[in-house]
Formats: sequence, C-alpha cells, structure tokens
Amino acid sequence: MGNYTQKILTKTLSPFIYYSGIHNLTKSFFGGRGHILMMHRVVFPTKKMRIHNHLSLEITPEHLESIIKFFFKKGYDFISLDSLTDWISNNRKTDRRFVAFTFDDGYKDNLEYAFPILKKHKVPFTIYITNSFPENKAILWWYLLEDLLINVQSLQYHFPSGMVDVKCYNYSQKERAFNIIRNHLMQLNHDNIGNELDKFFSTYGLQVSNYTSELCLSWDDINTLVADPLFSIGSHTLNHHNLPNLSDKQAFAEIHESKVIIEDKMKGTVKHFCYPLGKFGKREMDIVKKCNFLTATTTQTGNLSLNQSIDFHSLPRIQVNSLTTEKVLKLQINGFYPALLYLLPVNQ
Repeated sequence: MGNYTQKILTKTLSPFIYYSGIHNLTKSFFGGRGHILMMHRVVFPTKKMRIHNHLSLEITPEHLESIIKFFFKKGYDFISLDSLTDWISNNRKTDRRFVAFTFDDGYKDNLEYAFPILKKHKVPFTIYITNSFPENKAILWWYLLEDLLINVQSLQYHFPSGMVDVKCYNYSQKERAFNIIRNHLMQLNHDNIGNELDKFFSTYGLQVSNYTSELCLSWDDINTLVADPLFSIGSHTLNHHNLPNLSDKQAFAEIHESKVIIEDKMKGTVKHFCYPLGKFGKREMDIVKKCNFLTATTTQTGNLSLNQSIDFHSLPRIQVNSLTTEKVLKLQINGFYPALLYLLPVNQ
C-alpha cells in the first residue's frame, strides 16, 4: 500500500474508527502523556494540481490555528523542547499533559504564516534547519519532480540504480511515478547527488535552483525568529542526506558541522536535532550524543509515556499534514495509529 493510499484511507476511515470507540482500548498503552507534533510547511491553498507533497508537507494557516485550539481546549501545556526534560521530571506524578510543536527543514512560510499564529497564541516551537536551505544551495527535488510529473504523460530515465519507464496520464499514475522516482533519488550517491539531480531535471528543462530562494528561510529570517523567546532552533544536518548511507566521516560532518555553523550564525547553542528522512541507527544516535544535543526527534509515529524510560535521542512524533482532521488527531493522541503501526508494521 502506497503512502498516498494510506493517507486517504486514514482520513476516510477515521470517523468510523473514532465512533467505534476502539481507540479507547489503545489509550492506556499507546496514548502517553505528551505529543511532539511534526510539521513542515504552512501555506495557503492553491488551485493548481498537486502531487504527494501537499498531503505530507503542507497545512494551511487556518489548519494550524485549529490544531492549537484543539490542544488548548483539552488543557494541554504548550512547551518548548528546551524545557522537555524538566517538564517530564516535574510532572511524572501529576496528570498534566504536554504538546510541543516542531517544523522540519526551514521553509520561509514558517516565518511568514506560521510564526504570527504561534505568537498570537503564545505557543513555543522549534524549527530544524537544514543548512543548505539558508545557504541557498538546497535542491528541492520534491517540488521539481511534482512540476515535472504534472506536465508529462510519460517519463523514461536511466538512474544509476536502474531504469524508470512510467506512464503519467492520470493522477494515480502521476502519484505512483512520484513514489517510484523518489525511491531512485533516495539511492543517489552522496558525493555526486547534485550532478545527478541536475542531469535528471535538465533533461526535462528544469533548473535545480528553482524554488530555493523562494521557499527557504535565509539566515536573516532565522535571526528574526531567534530574537523571539518562543522560538528554539534545531539542526537537521548540512544537506538532508540519508545518514545511514554515508560513511562515518560523512555522517559526523553532516551532524556536527551543521550544529557548529548554526551556532556561529546565531551566536547561541543548538540543543535539538532531527534525523533527515527519519533514517537513523545506533551510529547516528552515538554521533548526536557526542555532539551534545539535548534531544533528537524521529519520524516514528508515537506518543511519550511517563511510565517508562524515555530515550531523548530517538523521540517519536505525530505527523500533522493536510489530511489530519480533528478525528485523525484524536486517534493519534489516543494511540490508535501508533498501536496499529506497532502491531502491523508498515512503511512510513
């Protein structure tokens, strides 16, 4: 089952699952006392055709505000990741609950559209910065690929990992093509990834520099956020590469140098880290600990329980995207989807 189908089924079936009450059975084991939300972009809707990304990466400002109000009504504490360890230590014997807001990558709309809403409601938040974003060197291949597939009816290309020959006549074919090509792009060699992406997209008349300056936070933008006490900054590596595919030296550089550069630019300490693509193992965790990060988050779906030990360097999160309705969110915080993934593992 593809990610797109999973998301659609989640949205469609969530009302039936919710009213069945089955989520009350999972709450005790998988609900937990706290939730770290994972978001990416906050943008206004568009009428143009979209493929994949708007489901996984984008919510509207109105949606963001509704999520904030959802947790306000339930009496949650809104906390910063800076205070996570202290909050847990101080509340193990209470019945209080917390929520923490995090945004991955470093998109400009986090400042333009998300920040005013978060500030209005006094909600602390963390943005994990990929250094290539403010350095204007990032290749936002997911948006380039979306543009490409919208405008072609078929695509043929020989990647280093194999030949792709796909039809793109309708939406489902375009969605399938996106996932197939994405898998090949994920396998590109770290040392030559820029050249390979340039070769692929230029074949179809697209420039790899498209979108970078338009969509990415600049260092000046980040400094504007740093000046506000609600904001805490995190590292998301230098280039958002798949860390387990890198050598020991390369993986250390991606993690350590990202922290050093951001700290130098911001004149402060970077305490938080997020594993790109959610891919990590013991080696990556050891590097993160060696670099003295206070916390590290993953893309693993889950809530935090105070009744068991917590590994602060592999924290689970709840993904919030355009299909996260209130009922989906209730099922998430009650542990239904974390339980489902635990009992019936699927690719996330």
